[in-house]
Amino acid sequence: MKILSFSYCFPNKVNPNWGIFVFQRLKALSKFVDLQVCSPIPWFPFLVPGGKVVHENWKGLEISRPRFFYTPKIFKNNDARFYARGILPWVKKFCSARQADILDAHFVWPDGVAISLIAKHLGIPYVITLRGKLFECMKEPSQARQCAEALKGASAVISVSSGLAEAAIELGADPARISIIPNGVDAENFNIKDKNACRKSLGLPEDKKILVTVAHLGHRKGHHEMIKALAGLPENVCLVLVGGPAQGGTHETIMAEAKKSGVKKRILLAGPQPYDQVARYFSAADASVLASYREGCPNAVLESLACGTPVIATDVGAVRDILPVPDAGCIVPRKQVEPLKESIKKVLSTKWDPKSVLENSRVRSWEQVALEVQMVFKEVAGE
Repeated sequence: MKILSFSYCFPNKVNPNWGIFVFQRLKALSKFVDLQVCSPIPWFPFLVPGGKVVHENWKGLEISRPRFFYTPKIFKNNDARFYARGILPWVKKFCSARQADILDAHFVWPDGVAISLIAKHLGIPYVITLRGKLFECMKEPSQARQCAEALKGASAVISVSSGLAEAAIELGADPARISIIPNGVDAENFNIKDKNACRKSLGLPEDKKILVTVAHLGHRKGHHEMIKALAGLPENVCLVLVGGPAQGGTHETIMAEAKKSGVKKRILLAGPQPYDQVARYFSAADASVLASYREGCPNAVLESLACGTPVIATDVGAVRDILPVPDAGCIVPRKQVEPLKESIKKVLSTKWDPKSVLENSRVRSWEQVALEVQMVFKEVAGE
């Protein structure tokens, strides 16, 4: 079975952790199917250089990066059409040499909508994976209509959460064609480690209660609420933020908020970290926190659980599907400081056994996820 997968969000040399969850699923899937990955690059004259299609091997996966025209900040409802028009010649050329059985889109926008247009043109079945992007698209009528059409025409829809599946059904997707398959975890990297040894290696205090948040610094990750909650916690509780600037959130904006709340000395900005280091931060923490406003299937929750570290997370995306409470943490309403603060107090006052947290969470490997995805593809291909 030949699968041609598409994702605009995929690791690259500039940002090797961008879309790492897409890479991980595809890397595991490549063990079971004949796979080629296409990660289109948007370009605009004078801002992003054009050029030929880039072909590379990214950690064992063959990646092609054709370019497509887009307009920065304006006419964003046309991004999927530009995407489809820009890469269609490359897809035609690829399929003339290696006919794909299925086109596989990893986000409904712009990947899924664009691939639906290409699939109809070429007469190839397509599958769309739903992640948190769908909720954002539903706020924009034009994008919602385009997503609805793409979902209705898909041979199968893979949703990383039950909430996203319900949203797709509201848009007209056939419930019989939807499979809920949450993300997996790289168990070789994210596993139980000695807490004190991790703190020493990372230069973190051994006599403090440490909370860790692994997320970019953008506003929608709920850092402002987390900082306000921290101000209501004991002085021996500190917060480590692992992630880089994004969506207007920077070191300066975070520290300005921390100064305003009087907790500047209790926050450490670790910045973006290599993938293997992220696991050490989870293991070094007493608990991890994700106060996000919107998610698909947050890998930060799964990875923390895989390290045996309890989680306090907002009720977004797949959190209810992947975080068992009270056995491995707490789920709180988004954008509310008081419940977040009280849940953190509760988790920090509880004695947690890392092995029990891991066992109760029932996190799955990416290989297990890939086998479920393969079953969906087999059904679409009639195998």
